[in-house]
Amino acid sequence: CWAEKYGRPCCKNSSTKNVYTDNEGMWGVENDEWCGITEEQCWAKKYGRPCCLNNLTEYVYADDEGMWGVENGDWCGI
Repeated sequence: CWAEKYGRPCCKNSSTKNVYTDNEGMWGVENDEWCGITEEQCWAKKYGRPCCLNNLTEYVYADDEGMWGVENGDWCGI
């Protein structure tokens, strides 16, 4: 896991949301602890879309799968 080099685990829950993004990757929080989100863990990937990289992306649409935003003209999961 890429986050281990910073003393943090990767997130275990595939529904963990991106809270912060830096040059290393996407960060979430599980059990009040920071964890790294891998691209494979992105919940939107199973729908053919990436997770939003900017944690400030506003949601445009919500459905039963989750909240969706737009980055660079493409849908992404929030």
